[in-house]
Amino acid sequence: MKTLLESISQPQEIKNLNLQELTRLAEECRQRIIEVTSQRGGHLASSLGTVEITVALLKNFDFSIDRIVWDVGHQAYPYKILTDRNENFDSLGKAGGIKKFLSRDESSYDHFGAGHASTSISAALGMAIGRDLQQKNHRVVAVIGDGAMTGGLAFEALNHNGALDKNLLVIYNDNGISIDPNVGAISKLLTRFASSRFYNSFREETLEFAEKAPFSERLGLKTTLQKLHDSAKSFFSPPSMLFEQLGWRYFGTVDGHNLPELLDLIDHVKDLDGPIVIHAITQKGKGYAFAEKDAHKYHGVTPFEPEDGKFIKKISSSNSMSFSKVFGDKLGELMTRDKKVVVLTAAMMSGTGIIDLQPKFPERVLDVGIAEGHAVTCSAGLATTGHKPFVAIYSTFLQRAIDHIIHDVAVQGLPVRFMLDRAGFVGADGPTHHGLYDLTYLRMIPNMTIMVPCNGAEMRCMMELAYNHDSGPLAIRYPRGNTAELDEKTCLPFKLGKSQLLRQGKNIALFAVGLMIETALQVADLLEDKGYSTAVINGRFVKPLDEKIILQFGRQVSLLVSLEENTIHGGYGSGILETLSANGVSVQTLQIGVPDRFIGQDSPEEQRKTAGLSSNQIYNRILERLSEFTIRTSKKRRSAAKKHA
Repeated sequence: MKTLLESISQPQEIKNLNLQELTRLAEECRQRIIEVTSQRGGHLASSLGTVEITVALLKNFDFSIDRIVWDVGHQAYPYKILTDRNENFDSLGKAGGIKKFLSRDESSYDHFGAGHASTSISAALGMAIGRDLQQKNHRVVAVIGDGAMTGGLAFEALNHNGALDKNLLVIYNDNGISIDPNVGAISKLLTRFASSRFYNSFREETLEFAEKAPFSERLGLKTTLQKLHDSAKSFFSPPSMLFEQLGWRYFGTVDGHNLPELLDLIDHVKDLDGPIVIHAITQKGKGYAFAEKDAHKYHGVTPFEPEDGKFIKKISSSNSMSFSKVFGDKLGELMTRDKKVVVLTAAMMSGTGIIDLQPKFPERVLDVGIAEGHAVTCSAGLATTGHKPFVAIYSTFLQRAIDHIIHDVAVQGLPVRFMLDRAGFVGADGPTHHGLYDLTYLRMIPNMTIMVPCNGAEMRCMMELAYNHDSGPLAIRYPRGNTAELDEKTCLPFKLGKSQLLRQGKNIALFAVGLMIETALQVADLLEDKGYSTAVINGRFVKPLDEKIILQFGRQVSLLVSLEENTIHGGYGSGILETLSANGVSVQTLQIGVPDRFIGQDSPEEQRKTAGLSSNQIYNRILERLSEFTIRTSKKRRSAAKKHA
């Protein structure tokens, strides 16, 4: 027998369901999310918290006509399931399967895709402006969480529409506080009153009367009435003050898991004119006890046992640890050594490996919220006081703060130390989360030093160098995953701008950084078996480059190859080519990097294959280049021989 969820073929059918059926649908949707994420991993707690909001929105709107923008998308699994993707939802995160974030090329119901936070209100406002320019009348909705509301872009959009006054509904999904029973009762009463048709008719009629009255302008009647309306709501509902002052009508708080209340409130306000905010209080992980108890732990999950909530452990080397933990451990040593060391992150305490440091150094471990630009500029201010700031942010998220890095840090030559976690391919989160552009966007910045460790030992050495580096900004980019080599002594000597020669060779030179070092050594073995003497150089530094060793091998070998897990444009390989060109060295070269296209979700290993970065693929490309070079050389020799004949 089909479940109610399985019987729904189109989201419009939800409009025909009664309250009992909607409640049942919400529960089935919640169980489906738990079932799939326990097998595939994904964003569990945040999506469990938006089930009733999703059902209520689909009951009140037709998103084949109306428009909705979900902030980030990790809270939108219920929306995906209820917009004709339930049958394929168990392909979540697989290559070619359902994506972990919204994507315009996945469904016509995904009106805007984003993997970074705080964009929803801005994008929705753009849709509202476009709607009005085209003289259409559909509704536009944005759903944003309290975490994403800490981002400056959200406030810029709130401020803009406070002036434009476009019809736009924002659902403020607040799971950061609980509803106090007493305050909740007053708030519930006020929300019912403020959203009632009687109150809104009275409000509009009194303001319209004030506008038309001949004595209104002289007495300031309309302004006075408007202030009375706003003051009454602000008195009883303090959270409304911010939104009301920015020009938005505020309705809240409402229990985001109480379907009757949500349905009633949305039905009352959906056709009101102007900017509208509904403040819904929700619980992350709602309906799954383990996620309710620890929403942070169950935010982004790997496969787990749904019965007891225990994560299924992957088999790994007992001696290995994640690069994030290597960073956290070494940073803890530096913070113990020197009280001037401070670390800032943007809502990524756990992900960047510093959450265990906060209890030990509460005043020096700072989470600024989803505000990467602020994290960078605040660290610049810290640097001016003589402190040693480290900024720990995922590579993909630091992209949002390029201007701050250039203008506030680099121009002033301030010693801010950027720690770029999750550099390279990251797997199932897909193209919005890959860290494939940092070498390019950082290398272009004057005064910047960039390092790439190939293992934990090098990372610790690089952090020691970073700690002592006071002549400008510095960045260390490192991948998601584990490393087994942790002894700093194995990577000595370690000097600024100096690479490491791992293997000598006369025919071919492989210059690599980061995880590509291991690949380069594998490729070198294959080339040696083919009879090519192959050198392998661990670049370590992308800026400044070790020009001496680049020029040495550029003059010595027949083919110089660069390898990096970064976009092919503007990264490590580009720097090597620039060095050769600037010094007039002519040698056959081959750049190996991520091609100029977005790589979809898959395992990191498969993504590297898709990008052509496996050892066998690189080996074959080198042989092709050598073959082309040999053919060209042979043709030149035959041509020269004919001329002499």
